[in-house]
Amino acid sequence: MTEHAAAFRAFEETLARHVDPLETGAALHRLADALIGVRIFTLTAIEMPLMQVRRVYSSHPDVYPVLGTKPLVLDPWFEAMRTERRITAINTAAEMEGEFPDLALIRSLGCNSSLSVPIMVGNELIGTINALDTEGRYPAPALERAQDLITPATAVFLILRRHFGV
Repeated sequence: MTEHAAAFRAFEETLARHVDPLETGAALHRLADALIGVRIFTLTAIEMPLMQVRRVYSSHPDVYPVLGTKPLVLDPWFEAMRTERRITAINTAAEMEGEFPDLALIRSLGCNSSLSVPIMVGNELIGTINALDTEGRYPAPALERAQDLITPATAVFLILRRHFGV
């Protein structure tokens, strides 16, 4: 069995047997680490009718806690995810300038690249996978592997949305 196949089997087992819904977020985190590599991993649920977002999983809850809601920012990056289902990668420190209000924190955690994967159900953007890692971590082959996270993430978002009442 390949490393990726083993990671998918472990994910599926957690999904089938979880007791705490938050375990599913951790299982997706482990799967993402096996497929694309991540230093920081979060999941953000999107509630379009309310124009709100909510972090529903965090690999680093001390600096990126699972919190209440905050307003949705309708910028070109968000619109590309919502309308084109575009997976977006930033691979250099220079490209990250001006894109993250918490860039100093991100850099202090050793990250200079990011990856965002939109998760849609019924033509509605319900959430995003957000990964951060070292510079250059997410070239084109990583974007292709990130597509393999979409179906598992859809299941996790549906579980977590119900848990958080989003």
